[in-house]
Amino acid sequence: MRPTLTCKLLAILLVSWLSNCFSAQAQSLDLTFKPTILKTPLAVGNLQAVNALAVQADGKILVGGGIDFVNGNLTGKLLRLNPDGTPDPAFNANGLGANGYVSAVLVQPDGKILVGGGFTTFNEQARSMVVRLNADGSLDNTFTFGSAASVRQIGSLALQPDGKILVGGGPSLQNTPPTGGLVRLNSNGSLDSSFSVAGTLVQGEMVWAIVVQADGKIVVGGTFTNLNGQNIASLARLTSSGAIDPTFYTANLNTTVGPVSTLAQQPDGKLLVGGSFTQLGGQPVSRIARLLPDGTYDSSFQPGTGANGTVRALYLEPSGSILITGSFTQVNGVSRGRVARLTATGSLDAGFATGAGVNNATNALAVLPTGQVLLAGGFTQYDGANYSGLVRLNMATGQAEAAFAPTIEARGTLSQVVPLPSGQLLVSGNFTQLNGQAVAGAANAVRRLNPDGSLDGNFTALATGALQEVQANGSFYVINGTTLRHYLADGTLDNTFTAQTFGSGLVILQGVTVLTNGQLFAYGIFTSYGSRTGLSGLVRLNADGSLDNTFVPASAPTDRRVLQVLTQPSGKLVVVADVVNTFVTTVTRLNADGSADNSFSVGSAAGSGASYQVLMQPDGKLLVSGTFTSFNGQAAPYGLVRLTTEGAPDPTYSGVTSYYVPRLVQPDGRLLALRDNTPSPGANAALVRLTADGSLDTGFSPVAVPHSIFTNDGIVTGIKLQPADSKILLYGSFRYVAGQVRIGLARLTNTTLATRNAVATQPLTVYPNPTHEAVTVQLPTALEARPATLLDLQGRPVRTWTVPAGQAATRLSLQAVPAGLYLLQVQDAGGLYQQKVVVTP
Repeated sequence: MRPTLTCKLLAILLVSWLSNCFSAQAQSLDLTFKPTILKTPLAVGNLQAVNALAVQADGKILVGGGIDFVNGNLTGKLLRLNPDGTPDPAFNANGLGANGYVSAVLVQPDGKILVGGGFTTFNEQARSMVVRLNADGSLDNTFTFGSAASVRQIGSLALQPDGKILVGGGPSLQNTPPTGGLVRLNSNGSLDSSFSVAGTLVQGEMVWAIVVQADGKIVVGGTFTNLNGQNIASLARLTSSGAIDPTFYTANLNTTVGPVSTLAQQPDGKLLVGGSFTQLGGQPVSRIARLLPDGTYDSSFQPGTGANGTVRALYLEPSGSILITGSFTQVNGVSRGRVARLTATGSLDAGFATGAGVNNATNALAVLPTGQVLLAGGFTQYDGANYSGLVRLNMATGQAEAAFAPTIEARGTLSQVVPLPSGQLLVSGNFTQLNGQAVAGAANAVRRLNPDGSLDGNFTALATGALQEVQANGSFYVINGTTLRHYLADGTLDNTFTAQTFGSGLVILQGVTVLTNGQLFAYGIFTSYGSRTGLSGLVRLNADGSLDNTFVPASAPTDRRVLQVLTQPSGKLVVVADVVNTFVTTVTRLNADGSADNSFSVGSAAGSGASYQVLMQPDGKLLVSGTFTSFNGQAAPYGLVRLTTEGAPDPTYSGVTSYYVPRLVQPDGRLLALRDNTPSPGANAALVRLTADGSLDTGFSPVAVPHSIFTNDGIVTGIKLQPADSKILLYGSFRYVAGQVRIGLARLTNTTLATRNAVATQPLTVYPNPTHEAVTVQLPTALEARPATLLDLQGRPVRTWTVPAGQAATRLSLQAVPAGLYLLQVQDAGGLYQQKVVVTP
């Protein structure tokens, strides 16, 4: 039997809420909510691993990556260790570091430090992709990397003897001229116009490795397929001006099969190449090879069958031996735990690193002045012992040196937060620690937090996956892969709900929308549900998971991906979708039975091939945002427009004067949005509020929030309002809010709905309250009829009525409204009247 909120509990909650309903407070960090610190172990990938190492002449070690903690202390993606592995507190003291991951670090001869990665700010200053630091870690303001056409991550850095800097990355590193993922900078960071590599790198292609030869020529490796108009795969040599070097074996240029990740040149001019390739210079080779100075294959280097996984980094030792590391588990058929040493002829060193090695992929390798070897990556063990992302090995044996053991961790993230009537929160994401406490269950389990932000130990964390919507009785839905499940309010599985199979082939469950009658829409990419075929990503289910055969959605392309299903107050459904691999947005409307509503049209929308996001107001109007400058013929220079309930541009939404990303519409119609995220995210990103016409709400002080390039690195994923007090919940992958440490979750106080300046809100007299079947509202009489709306805890309209003109008291039926907590609003010329209403079972 499912638990329900009792009348007594609802009454207690109502008293609590009424006592807070009319308090006024400015938005700021809520000090009654524990400062959230989420942590998770390191993992594969740039966003949660150590990616780069650089060793200074004094033996100190620069460590960069998607890392956030060292020995429990917060660090800004880049840290410096003393030779014994302890953190150097003098490095970038009190600085916040990068707001995105670090992928490359290079120490100049003068001690200054070049840093590249996927960030847009460093120490709270706008700095995209590349910065230079002074020796103490502070920003070097004499260096400024030019503006980027589209912000891209950096794959590699190299320094020429004349002080010029080579930067390798993705496409469009600079505005003018367009580049093929490689630029050269003058020593002050400005673009060196004497060097040009015109290419056609596309999304996903990168320059991962750069070697500057003694003669000034430049060898580059990566995932590219075209440089300077030539079809060149993964490896090329350029002249000092960026032209293709015709003396480098051209067959090699055209027959490399697979990415090149790392390069090193021997004193004799031969070139060591590592990566994921299976062919190089026309020869079948497996991920490690050596080329002669002219680029032809060096057959004297014989690694046998090579590595069975990517060689991500290599190091040429003075003896001529070669250290390699990456994701491989065998070298020439012999077991090796992602690190190995080869002789100068390519054979395996049988006595080095013969144990289990690391338990996950590595990204970088360095050798200390004392000869020990450093490995860095996303691992948590070496030879079965705990080492987090960094381990020091004995130079002769490859065994770990236990005296060197800094603890490196990554921040945890939240992908969904749902506030409950009790003041508690349901959360899901990726974390294994909360505020210093280890949490049971999987990292992606759904958990419940107490009103103060602490972990609720009475909740059963069985559900894993993406948390969806919560019903009025506290039960909730979770998507895990292609499976949809329903859980009771205590976290246990609801065995009365059985979802059927969502087809075969490509199946993506995007989300669910819960209806007030207990039914739900499931949407995404699928063509069938159980025995029902011919679907195009949308189905309506009964409360037990069975198919509602009365809902027959209008035909649509089978490769459509439904992104949102929005229920307007009229009961009609706005369906936001795109087509697989195109990301072109479509918005249509269905009647309650699924048939097409042809009275709704967005016309030419944002133009052919456009992608945009949609948010619905409580009145059913739609806020549309994207990179467009007009929408269905109406100018929208900042990419934000409001549509009427029928899809036409709303000319009254005329106050937008800057770029915003809409995130949440408050019950009073105001919009919480993120500023300074488009077109180029920077240091001024903030949470702001817009009024009903789109103008900036000056009564809401902007709150500094982070914004980075990638969806899992330094951004606000979502915003929710607590139903009891309208406090603002921010969640995502961030580390700071309002300049204070908040990792993944923060709560702000908020000017409550009853005291907002631009909309005069007044208390509404309702009785009885709590109630069951109906509620009576008492208002000053008016000459015109007034709309009344009942909103659920997430601001969605549940029911609408009309309060007749000239009538002081009106009875509103609540038949079939599920038990729960709601907000009743009545709008008239005198302002907005509202009151919280408790509906009992």
